[in-house]
This record gives sequence, structure tokens and C-alpha cells, in this order.
Amino acid sequence: VNNAASVESLWRLHLDAMACFGFDRLLYGYTRYRSGRSLGDPQDWVVLTNLPPSYMRPYIEDGLYANGPMIRWALDHEGACSWSWIAEQVARGAFGPAEIRTLEFNRRLGVTAGYTISFRSVSQRAKGGIGLCARPGLDQSDVDDLWAKHGPTIVVMNNVFHLKLLTLP
Repeated sequence: VNNAASVESLWRLHLDAMACFGFDRLLYGYTRYRSGRSLGDPQDWVVLTNLPPSYMRPYIEDGLYANGPMIRWALDHEGACSWSWIAEQVARGAFGPAEIRTLEFNRRLGVTAGYTISFRSVSQRAKGGIGLCARPGLDQSDVDDLWAKHGPTIVVMNNVFHLKLLTLP
């Protein structure tokens, strides 16, 4: 990872590493233009993903991300969060119709179990995070068990990935 000379080679290494833990779909995002809840112009973001265009087009271009519960969590926190947090919030009635629509979209496309990591920022205007989506066949309970065993290692690997990415052109 430290010797990766391009974003592409670093991303490939990271995809392969996370797949070994059962996270086969990743969505990384970084902005230097955050202002409150706004992430700035999507044209200025760094977005890396292996999710298909059928997911990414509505999520980014149609703005579903703006009502993504884990985006909301990541903007307000640092560290890792189980997607079980979503179920807890739904049970409390904490989400409005727009967030529920985003959750339904995720469910339809099989983005239902995983973890989100929100990276520490040195500037209030910068924010980065990554969604780690579990492979089909794993439910959130399986992912939480996996995280109990490997969570600290996964967090370190993602932080190293993020910091290395920031140094690449």
C-alpha cells in the first residue's frame, strides 16, 4: 500500500484486501469543500467505488446520498459504525420520508449489511469516509461477528488507505 504509485493500483489493493474480510462492494468519498451538511459540488469530490452504475447513478446524480443515513452519521462522527445503527434509528422513528426512500433504494439493490468508517479530518471543510458493504449472503449479524474479530485491523487498513490516497495525484 505504501508503495502504490497510482490511485488505481492503491484502489485495487484495497478492494482485494477488504474482499478478504467479506466486504466486496466499497464506496469511498472525500471532499475538501464541506460546509455544514453540504459536501460541496459533486464535481469536486473524490469518489471511488466498485458498485455498479445502476446504484451509483441514482445515488449520486439523483442526490439520494444527501439523505443517506450513514452519510448523516459520518458527517457527525469519526470512527466506525455498524449498519445495525440504521435499524435502531428506524425502530425509534428517527428517519423522515427522504431517508426511508434511500434505505428502500439500498435494500432493492442489496446494500443492506456493512460498516461505515468516517475518517478524522484536519479541517472542518474536509471530510472522508468509506462504506464497506458485505457480500451477498452475509447479514448484519454476520458482519458484526466478523467485525468483533477483525474490526481494529479493518479500521487501520482503511485509515492507511485513506491517508495514502490523499498523497497521490
